[in-house]
Amino acid sequence: MRILYISQYFYPEIGATTNRAVANIKHLVKNGHKVTILTEIPNHPQGKIFKGYKGKFFCHEKINGYDILRTYVYTTPKKNFFTRTLFYSTFMVFGIITAVLNWRWFDIVYVSSPPLFVGGIGIVIKKLFPHTRFIFEVRDLWPDVAIEIGELKNRTFMKLSSKLAMYCYSLSDKIISVTEYYKEEIINKGIPGNKIFIVRNGTDINNWKKCEQKNLQDNYHFYNKFIAIYAGNLGLAQGIDTILYAAKELKEEKDILFLIIGDGPEKEKLYSLYNKFSLENVAFLDSKPPHEISKYLSTAHCGIVPLKKSKAFCGTIPSKLFDYLACELPILLGVDGEARKILEESNAGLFYEPENYMDLANKIIMLKNNYDLEKLGRQGRCFVEKFYNRQILAKSIEKIVNNE
Repeated sequence: MRILYISQYFYPEIGATTNRAVANIKHLVKNGHKVTILTEIPNHPQGKIFKGYKGKFFCHEKINGYDILRTYVYTTPKKNFFTRTLFYSTFMVFGIITAVLNWRWFDIVYVSSPPLFVGGIGIVIKKLFPHTRFIFEVRDLWPDVAIEIGELKNRTFMKLSSKLAMYCYSLSDKIISVTEYYKEEIINKGIPGNKIFIVRNGTDINNWKKCEQKNLQDNYHFYNKFIAIYAGNLGLAQGIDTILYAAKELKEEKDILFLIIGDGPEKEKLYSLYNKFSLENVAFLDSKPPHEISKYLSTAHCGIVPLKKSKAFCGTIPSKLFDYLACELPILLGVDGEARKILEESNAGLFYEPENYMDLANKIIMLKNNYDLEKLGRQGRCFVEKFYNRQILAKSIEKIVNNE
């Protein structure tokens, strides 16, 4: 099959979107498919063009047997409604131009959302080349989530985004959902269930694994500390301020350290809270590539997986949950619904009420004092090896691509 895989975020940008896309593409290429990736000039999440790409409007690369078409996107470190709209819409517009100018009679256009605007590229391609199959991957329910958490407030934009989502669902030949909840919500919108397939997120168990990190412990003075780590996007949906409020409650616990690694639009706000509360028990580090993140996870004693308290997130399963488990890291999960069910099945951590910083603080003390952390870690690793290995999940994607 000749596949055009569209994802606004891709390597060398880091994050769950990139990790899932890379795993799927590597598997497809390994099995003889010809894959071309359409993505943006790298800039995410800092909003700054990466070194080596500055001044480039379009860029064509070939890596590991697949082609990458990179296109212009408006980007800035300043994140607000206007700049985000430009960010998403410019990728859609220039993505359409790039796709059409580089058309190779693809059999499939595979669109991974969010951002939802990438769906617009798939719609145009389907209209121009109706024999091309359109597969729409839903990793998050947008704009539903953005509306629910208050990130999207403009009524006109709400209506337009909802119409775009429905058009993507209706026009696509197949839909891939990452959770049961998303599938049910899409069916409730009137989309036939027989064209919706579930392929959950997972982890690359070969890249994410526990390893000794004496150098990190020396460099950052992590010795004799119980480290609770968060590594990922510092966005509105994550509600990272809950971690800082929990740290404020535990200031007298001198042997507990909160380590927050990442970048995103909420970082400045988090630094303000950090300074306001004089949190000597919190350390911030900038984003790290996946091979480095696993080293930091290996130094920690538990991993925090937070989201804001919202009905929309009851169907969300953060991919970092699987990465943490693969690194044998006990979990403190602040996400209800399907994610909580998975954690309970893994027997690898504790649930705390989303956005309840007192519950998070109490669960940290409970985990620290009353649980065998090594046992929890081993159980988590065995669980993801069996059920959430990305190499196995990629085979499910290929079956859908092959119409099996």
